[in-house]
Amino acid sequence: NRAWSAEYRARLRAEMIAAYGGRCACCGEAEEAFLQLDHVENDGHLDRKAHKTSAKLFAVLKRLGWPRDRYQLLCANCNFGKLMNGGVCPHQQKEAAYA
Repeated sequence: NRAWSAEYRARLRAEMIAAYGGRCACCGEAEEAFLQLDHVENDGHLDRKAHKTSAKLFAVLKRLGWPRDRYQLLCANCNFGKLMNGGVCPHQQKEAAYA
């Protein structure tokens, strides 16, 4: 049962990564080990409270057709940078400064 569960979670995560484009929406990083689901509106605490685990959240998102209005794929660096920078990835802040 434990092996099946681990395999199921890995398949579901791979499906989520493919559904959200397979690369970081900010910098383009494609290494799956670095990719994370990002809550566009910075409201991930609501999903963590409601679903408890990422696998349960991924299953819900799959049933909903992988909605893109509130979710995107970011690499760990961009996701953490967004968290530490008031909701804006430092990459995007740099681009806006040069525009």
